[in-house]
Amino acid sequence: MMLSARKGAGPLLAAALLALDAGGAWAQGQVVRLPEQDRPLAGSAPQVFAIGKAEGAAHEMFGEVSGVLFDAQDNLYVLDRQAKRVMVYDRTGRFLRQIAREGQGPGELIQPMHLVMGGDGTLIVSDAGRSGFSIFRTDGTFLRNEIREGFIPIGRFGTSWHPSGGVVSTFLRLPGRDGGGPPAAPTRDQLLLVPFGSGQPREIFALPRLDRVSQSTGDGGREVRMVRTAPPAFSPPTLFGVLHNGNVALSFTSGYTVRIVDLNGQTLRYLQRPVRTRLTTERDREQARQARREQMASGRGQIRITMGGGGGPAPRSGPPSAAEAARGAAEMEFADTIPALQNLRVSPSGKLLVERRGQNVGDPGPVDVITPEGQYLGTFTGLGVPNAMSRSGLAAYIEDDEDGVQRIVVRQLPANWR
Repeated sequence: MMLSARKGAGPLLAAALLALDAGGAWAQGQVVRLPEQDRPLAGSAPQVFAIGKAEGAAHEMFGEVSGVLFDAQDNLYVLDRQAKRVMVYDRTGRFLRQIAREGQGPGELIQPMHLVMGGDGTLIVSDAGRSGFSIFRTDGTFLRNEIREGFIPIGRFGTSWHPSGGVVSTFLRLPGRDGGGPPAAPTRDQLLLVPFGSGQPREIFALPRLDRVSQSTGDGGREVRMVRTAPPAFSPPTLFGVLHNGNVALSFTSGYTVRIVDLNGQTLRYLQRPVRTRLTTERDREQARQARREQMASGRGQIRITMGGGGGPAPRSGPPSAAEAARGAAEMEFADTIPALQNLRVSPSGKLLVERRGQNVGDPGPVDVITPEGQYLGTFTGLGVPNAMSRSGLAAYIEDDEDGVQRIVVRQLPANWR
């Protein structure tokens, strides 16, 4: 069932709906109740280096960073979705090399989305423009493409390597293609394990969010344009991370509930804390509208996908007009409550870093450090969950400075935070 309260419904109804959503599966797994009071974790995370300028050399400027990761030597890889390239820096921030560039040929990127390191040390870029993945050696050598026709990798929270030899991510099935379904059919996001080599994508979990996707086909049926209706602002995000044993930590509801599921989608346990959701305020809504206007003006976060090379008119490039941005913000819809959680990551040591909402929407929130078995280790504040972590404790954060310039800040996390 979908998890949303009707407009005007109070927090008790929202809480009841949350309980109903999980209630059908409670019997499958153990419920672990985490303590209500925070246990502060001592320490600080000093900055090691930062990359990103409004003006400078090509390797110092970013358009839209959509993925970062560290390799075993603490080199930092940065996927710039807008520039369609991967930039590599050493552990001091010194630029080393560029991997890939824009294009449709071998080793080129069409619409890159996420970045992940394979178990064999290869670099994997998910590419929505080719319904698949481009695979490179870390020295930049292109190896091959892995195509999954009809499946588009999506989602804000990236792609994770799975120890069985594939990747886990949220995917959208393209209507009217191998993914099945007629044009404009409602579709569900799916959390899938996509094996590399032989084998078909395997559904781990069908997420409850139901969206509508419209599709148009160009001349000759060779070009497909897709428009996806976004869920209401403040809808619960889909958060996930792959554990070392191959199980998946997953959260997609408004409350503080992290499921540990196996590859069959069976919930093994629920990790819960008594953190209340709160009702959405007009201040929240206006902040979201302003953020949407700024996002549309910058062009960040907008994905245009054209499949094939057919004869229809090309999609318009560039950001929308000011009038279109204003209309898009004015037409926004909103969920009635602010979700309790806003990020989740599995650290290299195998712990869960679970970020709660901040004081204001979009602010970094307190981060709980938890074992997958449900042992609460403590909470740190002020930084939020990093976008990438290394085994030695380096942590990369994608940030905007006071002028809106995107940069990567690398910090050293203390051992008890990871």
